[in-house]
Amino acid sequence: MKDNISQLIEKYLDGTITPAEEKTLMDWYQHRNQTDAEWPSDTVDEEETVRLRMLVRLHQQMEVPIAAPKTSRRIVYYLSAAASVIVLLGIAAYFIYPRLHPAPKPAAIAQVTGDIGPGGNKAILTLDNGDKVVLEDAKNGMISQQGNAAVNKTDSANLLYNNIATEGTTAVVYNTVSTPYGGQYQVTLQDGTKVWLNAGSSLRFPTTFPGNERQVQLSGEAYFEVAKDKAKPFLVTVNTTADKSMTVQVLGTHFNINAYPDEQHHITTLLEGAVKINYGEANGLLVPGKEAVLHKVSGKMDIKEADTEEAVAWKNGYFLFNNDKIENIMRQISRWYNVEITYQGDVSKKAIGGSLSRYKNVSEILRMLELTGAVHFKTEGRRITVMP
Repeated sequence: MKDNISQLIEKYLDGTITPAEEKTLMDWYQHRNQTDAEWPSDTVDEEETVRLRMLVRLHQQMEVPIAAPKTSRRIVYYLSAAASVIVLLGIAAYFIYPRLHPAPKPAAIAQVTGDIGPGGNKAILTLDNGDKVVLEDAKNGMISQQGNAAVNKTDSANLLYNNIATEGTTAVVYNTVSTPYGGQYQVTLQDGTKVWLNAGSSLRFPTTFPGNERQVQLSGEAYFEVAKDKAKPFLVTVNTTADKSMTVQVLGTHFNINAYPDEQHHITTLLEGAVKINYGEANGLLVPGKEAVLHKVSGKMDIKEADTEEAVAWKNGYFLFNNDKIENIMRQISRWYNVEITYQGDVSKKAIGGSLSRYKNVSEILRMLELTGAVHFKTEGRRITVMP
């Protein structure tokens, strides 16, 4: 049976399958265990490509759910002929790779000639006097003394602020860590709070917290693990418009804020603890597993169930799409790979679900997206054109 199914898969892909053989293959697939057949391939990557191509082609003719494999905890995805097309991305181990294996460090990725590699540990530290330090070029060790804090680069991806003894009282000074498109970085603040910055983000903060609160300013996206201090609430301020800002107040908790200027919504997702969100007359209190979605134009705030795995996927080394529109997906790709995105034709009604490693070259990411049949791409230098 295994050999027969393998032959049918090969014939299906090269277009030589007969109607009777095609019916046999479809019947098998509807009742199959995905590991039953020996997939016709020479390598693991090729095997998963063959698997996805076959499943997508089968389901283009069958409006039935495509379930993720047993090793995945993701939801069921569908293919449909309806106007809003949801297409499959990530049905086998190749696509859930980031959750099964540790993500490789960006520096370890082999670069293909002419290809665009993934982002990496890149950031710029702006000191209180305006001087800038390119962190990927700085040596490990103490970079500067800023007020009552020593700024240390502990490794290629981490900046640490420590108290130092000084004579007298030193005024509070502010630093800013900014990640470019194609960059990410981690900062441990003087109070022990850890902050992971996604690409295209910045965090402004005092080097020490001598007052009765701990306040920082964020633009872009960051994941926070706030050190507990009941006497000093931790405040994150996000500018939503030129004259309005959102404030997230916590005591000690884990949460993610997605607040890119080019996104229509600012989303705060809570994983642990509790947070209070203030935005003008709109206020909300989050418990773990909930998220607050702030609509920037209307000022309305909705609190709903969150997909916490999706919210922090970027921090854990992969893209996770849950029926996401193509435009939303391409904005994530643009930030991480530092590429320009243009559109040729209407793809606004297309959506994709699944996961991909953030540590692959952009050509591999685009190839996997194309295999869904939802979109096609043309790459010229650092410009990617998206087409139906």
